[in-house]
Amino acid sequence: MNSTSLAVQSSSASAVVKREPLTSHVATLLSWTILLGGIFTIAVALHMVILSYSPVPYWDGWYQFDTSTNGGNFFSPAWLWQQHNEHRLILPKLFLAVDLRLFQGRQVFLLASIFVIQLLHLSLLSWSMRVLGGWRGTLWRSGTGLAAFCLFCPAQRENLIWGFQTCFVLPPLFASLSFVTLLLYWMESQEHSERPSSKFLVLSVLAALGATYSLANGNVLWPLLVIAAVYLRLRWRAILSFAITGAVSTALYLYHYVRPIQHADPLTSLRYPVTLLEYFAVYFGGSWVHHDIRTTEVVLLAGLGLLTLLLFPALPYVRNFRVFAVQLVLTMAFCAATAMITALGRANFGIGQALATRYQTVALLFWCCFGLLLLGATCTRPQKQFFFLLAQLCVLAVFVRGAVISQHTFGEARRRIFGQNTIAASLATGVYDPEVLLNEANPQMHLILRATDFMKVNHLSLFAGNPRSEFGKPLESVFPVVSFGDCTGALESVLPINELDGPGLRITGWAWDSKHHEVPSSIIITIDGVIRGVGAVGWGRPSLHAMNPKLLSSDVGFVGYVPPPSPGSLVNVYAVLQGKPAEACYLATK
Repeated sequence: MNSTSLAVQSSSASAVVKREPLTSHVATLLSWTILLGGIFTIAVALHMVILSYSPVPYWDGWYQFDTSTNGGNFFSPAWLWQQHNEHRLILPKLFLAVDLRLFQGRQVFLLASIFVIQLLHLSLLSWSMRVLGGWRGTLWRSGTGLAAFCLFCPAQRENLIWGFQTCFVLPPLFASLSFVTLLLYWMESQEHSERPSSKFLVLSVLAALGATYSLANGNVLWPLLVIAAVYLRLRWRAILSFAITGAVSTALYLYHYVRPIQHADPLTSLRYPVTLLEYFAVYFGGSWVHHDIRTTEVVLLAGLGLLTLLLFPALPYVRNFRVFAVQLVLTMAFCAATAMITALGRANFGIGQALATRYQTVALLFWCCFGLLLLGATCTRPQKQFFFLLAQLCVLAVFVRGAVISQHTFGEARRRIFGQNTIAASLATGVYDPEVLLNEANPQMHLILRATDFMKVNHLSLFAGNPRSEFGKPLESVFPVVSFGDCTGALESVLPINELDGPGLRITGWAWDSKHHEVPSSIIITIDGVIRGVGAVGWGRPSLHAMNPKLLSSDVGFVGYVPPPSPGSLVNVYAVLQGKPAEACYLATK
């Protein structure tokens, strides 16, 4: 196939869709349903982000503060280049630096950035459907709705609600941008064969560099871009631009590179191809199951059979060289390569590790591209209108499955926010509970304590502004105290925390806001009538929920902290009820 025929076929893609529009009222109705489903998924994802918000850093996010405690400069080249696991996170670290310097490290900027990055990716995909694919009307609505669902599906929970995860959403955006601008450069070279502009070529190279220095998987873009440039029969200048830049970038990336000792040696992993294939299968099959590896493998094997059948109507679409189809195939190759290099380095953690929700951003993008390829292949053939309707119904079935899985996802999000609120209670009261901090925050206690001191001094994260201003004040001066009947609950345990840096008491129990028929917003602990401690509510207690039908939620357990009271002091526990103004309801006395 020569370049002239490719250009003619590419430019006629839009005309094909326009000459042979899909007139079925059913298909039109389904397309609007899919589009609305995608928009609803965005709203659900936003709700999950708001529901799960906490200013407290999580896991790797603690290193953001630890750098400053050691006198490091967030904008120094040395810190930006410093290896983090197997990654060089230059661009994500810039996001962390901006969050700390301009937004007091409260995670809001990071979470908003992740959401905006996904919106930009959705806009790019939707735009390329129209420009590169010529998609309009029914087909464009169906494709945009599917892309919205995949980019905002709650299955990728970690990447949506964990501020550090800008590093996981940036590479897919840069990959799509790199492929789109490569194809735009090719299209322009067909129109101006003698002297095509290099602007799109430069943008493609820069986007690939952005992906490379956002996460390690960005390195796989370079061979894909070289292969694509050769396939498109671009000039040697373009091919060499990708090849030379990729070689130099990879060499720099590997300069003084140290393989993390906890990760598998990729060369050793190659000796176990079956394990790699299982990991690869679970990586993509995890999009449709919830923490069940055996089910995942069964679903994936069945899916591969279905995939083989469904690809037959899509093959002519790719073979005829529709430009947008090439973008989709390149993106699927990027996702598959990402899964494989992840398997090479992480398979030693066990196959179940492939179900980590952070990997779903890549897996869902793969399925998104496959679905778009299928929609495009069936829609351009009016005589196969039935297959397009079937493809639309498959998309809606995926939406339904996503809704079922999201119930578990929201449960996990609620458990995470309870853990974060418990950490906040521990740090705010100065009672450093190792059981909570080491399991929920970070496995290095000295790092947490050092970073906490830094946050207190500089009024960052949960210490920004005037946090816990009620501490040290009489309860009645802060909250109206309501009758006991407005809440119910019990104090179940009081355990001493004997940490030298932060001793105190850990108080656990359960509480229910009977007045508003929901879980209390928090727990307040007083010593001789003065507010000294605080606690988080949201610990799952299904047995209590089963025994007491008046409890409309099982997340009624609480954990609270208070500094050591003086001998003979009276320690009271109150539930802070929902509503405005917030009210305190007496629960128990220690």
